[in-house]
Amino acid sequence: MDNIIFQKPDLTIVTPTREGFSAHWLDNLAKVRGNVEFILVHPPGMKKVQVDDYRIQQINAPFRGEIIQRMTGLYNARAEYTLTINCDEYLIPEIAEIVKIYFQRFPDSWILRLARKSYVYGEKDKLSMPWSFVPSSVDNLPIWDGRKENKEPSWEENYLQEMPIAPLQNSFDINILWRNRKDHHGRHTENFDKKVWKTKLVKDTLIKLSQNMTIFSVFKYIPFWCLDRLLGLAIQANFFTQNGDIIGHILPLSEQIRIEDNPPEYRGKPRYYILSELILLKSFPQYPYIWNLVIFNTRKYGFLFIKESIKGFSLLG
Repeated sequence: MDNIIFQKPDLTIVTPTREGFSAHWLDNLAKVRGNVEFILVHPPGMKKVQVDDYRIQQINAPFRGEIIQRMTGLYNARAEYTLTINCDEYLIPEIAEIVKIYFQRFPDSWILRLARKSYVYGEKDKLSMPWSFVPSSVDNLPIWDGRKENKEPSWEENYLQEMPIAPLQNSFDINILWRNRKDHHGRHTENFDKKVWKTKLVKDTLIKLSQNMTIFSVFKYIPFWCLDRLLGLAIQANFFTQNGDIIGHILPLSEQIRIEDNPPEYRGKPRYYILSELILLKSFPQYPYIWNLVIFNTRKYGFLFIKESIKGFSLLG
């Protein structure tokens, strides 16, 4: 047993937790098979839960919030590949086998996107249903090349869809001052969460982001929320080569991850993405795509953020 504990895992799964997460979720997490490392990152002061699975580590982050909790877990990841999920998201037990088969087939890939299915809060019986995805199929799935086809496949079609890098060199679009963005459409990803990434790319990018959170001297600006898109785009910007490069693939249905809606007490809270994406712009100002994103979100969320801030200050008074 001691040798197993110190063995390098094949996959690290990081989860930022909140108080009161369900034992049902933790029991199902432990059903994941193989040489997997789980890192549960709790808010400050939250008591660690009693678990018998030696693969499950528990850390208390220095501050509460998605960004610092996820970053704490990711910095401690030991495996070559890393996946982050929330404490209401369920994984196929063979996820480690899927990851191993995929990256053996595509060793130069950065990312593997999992197919997902959503469930309303409280449908525990459906969340625990048997999984039908066959891990070994990953080795034989044909590849759908979107550059050669006239249409996109549906999620149900048994193809690996190629995932291009985010088109960071797209031209700056002045029209986003009065209309929605259009440059984000496509099979690329902006978000980091619920995907398997090469850990080294993640850690190298986190170092750069952390450096750009410094305001001056030892003072840092760390938003509470929204690491998802910040980190997903930052990795691609940090290692960018050129538009159109394929950096990974998208798995087809049936699902490999099941997502339960948040409980009522955790719904409906606004998150102002611009607060984290300013760090993205500070880190990678050379890419027009990021300027389009930040300017659009400033227009979309800026007024709401100012309104909520004024409301908060008035309550303090």
